[in-house]
Formats: sequence, C-alpha cells, structure tokens
Amino acid sequence: MLSTTSRSFSTSTVTGLHEPFLARAAEPDTADSGSNGLGAFLVLRVVDHFAVDAPSVAPEAVSYQLLATREFLRDLHPQDAEVTTLREIVRVAQAAHDGGSRRMLIPPLLAFAFWLEEGLRLDEGLDVLDTALRLNDGRECEEEVATHLQRARVLRLCGRFEDAKVSYSEAGRLATEVGDTHSVLLSRIGRAIVLQRLGNLPEAERVLREIVDDARLVHDRDAEARALHDLSATLYAAGRVKEAIPAVFRAYELYERPLHRARALSDTGTLLKELGLYVAAKTALSLVLSHELSREVRARAVLELLELSTVVGDRMSFERWRRDLADTREHLPVDDLVDYEMKLGAGLARFGNSTQGEKHAERAIAIAEKHRLGERLFRAEELLTQLRGRRTDDAAPAATAEEPVVRDPELQSTLDGLHTLAESR
Repeated sequence: MLSTTSRSFSTSTVTGLHEPFLARAAEPDTADSGSNGLGAFLVLRVVDHFAVDAPSVAPEAVSYQLLATREFLRDLHPQDAEVTTLREIVRVAQAAHDGGSRRMLIPPLLAFAFWLEEGLRLDEGLDVLDTALRLNDGRECEEEVATHLQRARVLRLCGRFEDAKVSYSEAGRLATEVGDTHSVLLSRIGRAIVLQRLGNLPEAERVLREIVDDARLVHDRDAEARALHDLSATLYAAGRVKEAIPAVFRAYELYERPLHRARALSDTGTLLKELGLYVAAKTALSLVLSHELSREVRARAVLELLELSTVVGDRMSFERWRRDLADTREHLPVDDLVDYEMKLGAGLARFGNSTQGEKHAERAIAIAEKHRLGERLFRAEELLTQLRGRRTDDAAPAATAEEPVVRDPELQSTLDGLHTLAESR
C-alpha cells in the first residue's frame, strides 16, 4: 500500500486492485467459501468509480454495476455483519450516483474498515481506508481526519511505523485546521505510541504525560483515558510496573466504549501478573473473557492466561490456551505475534521441551528484527539467552504460591477497585 497522504495519491496506480479481497475469495477453507471476499471486491470496484480523477465511465455502466453487485450481495448466505455492511455501502453508492456527494461513501467505508480491523484483517482494512482517501475532493473535513487516524492505527498494527507516523502527522495537521481538538490529541497519542514501539521510552513518556495534562484541561475523558493507557504501556516497557498498573486501571474507569474498557482491563491483568499478583491477574483476565470481544482483545487476554498458566505450573491450562490460540496466530498484529512466540516458547521450555521453546524464541527475534520492534527484540533475545542457559529436559519449577505484600497505596486502590468489580459481576 502507498504511504503517501491523500493529497498525493495516484488513483491510476491503485484504483481497482483490492488484492487482499481477491486473495480471501481464493481461499478454499473460508467459512463463506470466499463469497464475502468476492462481494467486498465487487463493492470496492463500484466505489472506485467515485474516486477523484477516476476514469470517466458512462452513467449507465455504473448503474448496471451497482445493480449486479446488489444482486450478488442479496444472494449471499448467511447475511452476516459483513454482508450487511457491504449492502449499506452499495446503498450509499447508489445515492451518490443519483446526485449525492462522493463523500457520502466515507462513513460506511470507515465502518467497514473498522470491522475488518477488529477481525485482524489488517491488509483488507488498509485497502478500504486507502479507497476512502481516494474520495477526497480537496476539502478538509472531519471524515478525512478520521480516515488518516484509522489508517495510521492499522499501519501501526502492521508494524509499518514510519508510514503510521506520516498518517498521524497528516491527521494532526488537518485536525488543527478544522479546529478538532480531540483528533489533535489522538494524533499526538498515536505519534507517542510510535516512539514507544521504536524504543524511545523517555520521549514517549514525556509526550504522553503532556497529553494527559492537556486532555484534563479541556475535559476530554476519552483522550485522557487513551493517553493514560499508552503511558501505562510505556512505563511497563521501562520496567516500572507498579506505576503502570494504576494508570491503566484509571484508563479503564475513564473509558466509555466497552471495547476500550475490555482492553484496559486485559492490560491490568497482564501487569498484575508481571508483578506476581497472580490471583488478581486471573480475576481481571477472566472478567475480560466473560464479555463478547473482538478477536484482537480476546487473543491478548488468552495470551496472558497462557503465560499465567506457565508461571504457576498449570500444564493443563497451558495446553488449553495454546489450542485456543492456534487458529489466531496468523491474524495477530506483529507486536502480539512476537509476544505469542515468546510466551509459547517460555511455556514449552518450562514444561520440559527446551528445544521447541528455543525455536519459538528465535521466531520472536526474527519478527522483532524485521519490524524494528526494539524493546520486544531485546526481550526476545534475553529469553533465548535464558532458555539456552537453562537447557534441560526437566520442567522448570513453578512460581511460589505466596504472593507479594502490597504496600503501595495507589496499587492497593487498584486491587480494591478490581475486587469490587468482580463482586458486582
């Protein structure tokens, strides 16, 4: 995909390709036999006619294509969420063809891209977002800002951090011009996340603390929650786990969207596990799995439960969570994929299979090197060194059942809040 902004897209080089959807349509083992992938391809081909500088086509030809695509979608079974979203895009495309603005198509395209992102179909989501940007007619508006923010996030999940930084910067520039304070804050948060993922933790922390303060000044709870959430991740990466836990739980309390709350609660469980508070960690992660979740959030929670079962020496649970993740691996974002390989490797080694454990640690290193994930690369190399130094066919001893005493007031407040939450469920 192109890494340029919407101002410099070349529609002649990208319009009508949509290879990720054709690839899905050709997969023999998809639940819908590839029909949804083909349907999405046909819908996006229709949308291409509305792109700026798209080749001129007779109105009758576009009308015929709209009709044929609508009939194809009508005959798909089951009529699931994806098909429903595609039918809405076609409905709006018909309205645009009948005299409406091409910009009418941007909101349903963003909704479709978000649905794909939640299912970890990142290449497909990026294709849809690039399609939306080609509808830009030179006017600066909130939809374009949202598209750049969403595109930057997907690029980040793909491990394309330099491209993500460009999209975040463009979103911030446009948001400033239209007076969208919330999106300006989001673009700043996004750029701080890129700094964090590339290993510049001190600068990421500094920027995120500034954003937390600025968000409080303008009473932007959502931006404050997001900045606290990412500040927590940065503090954890710097080895300051006790500081990270209250920050992420506060983010959980501030968030309003269920998905964001689930992510923050999952991260709370992860950090509690890192601190050796295994009972509280299991409570938090179990609360996460008690909800209907996106594939991404569920995968991350299960990853942590996999590691938790390793730490406490619960082989049965380890195998359960390992099976649960088997079909998810290929859809994981690159940073989660590194974590998956590391945690699986550590678990296999702990339960007596050092050779396989080292192979997974080596995979983690290769992925982290490829995508320039500095902090994760260091951790993966450290894991491999530990596994080689402990090379044995005997299972490593489980962690002690005695948990550390909590004396930090902020951390104890978080544990009290988590206990109250569990009791209320």
